[in-house]
Amino acid sequence: MTFSSPFAIALGVLGLIVATVFVVRVIRVEFGHPQTLRSLRTSLLLCALFVTLIGGMVIVDTAQRRARDHQIRSWGDLEYATVVTTVAEIEDAYGITLTQNPPFVPVVPRDWPSEQPVTLADGTATTCWFATTDGHYTVTCGDTEDTATPLEPLDP
Repeated sequence: MTFSSPFAIALGVLGLIVATVFVVRVIRVEFGHPQTLRSLRTSLLLCALFVTLIGGMVIVDTAQRRARDHQIRSWGDLEYATVVTTVAEIEDAYGITLTQNPPFVPVVPRDWPSEQPVTLADGTATTCWFATTDGHYTVTCGDTEDTATPLEPLDP
């Protein structure tokens, strides 16, 4: 869920206040207060101010959402490039081939391991669990996370 910035919310609140004042003025005219040229100009000014504030809110909110989306896409591109590099390094270090397409291993520390089907150096197909703990990878292989055993690198 995304939220608007405080500036965009402030513009929207000001727009609602102006709209409320405008509605009160219209109600007063409907209930017998005479409409003068000055009050008509004031009403038109309130309408223009309302449109400007709400338009500004929409523009600011849209610009901030686009900037945030661009930042998220940039981070995703960086994460993908890191995953590709890390997969190649892990395959070389352990002599395994990740068979899931596209292969994925975690590149940021997290609390749960990533399950991946792999082919070991001897050609055996199995499941390995990849985790990032204390700044390094832990690779364990086996049928379940509980019964998996650590996989040793080819060249320690």
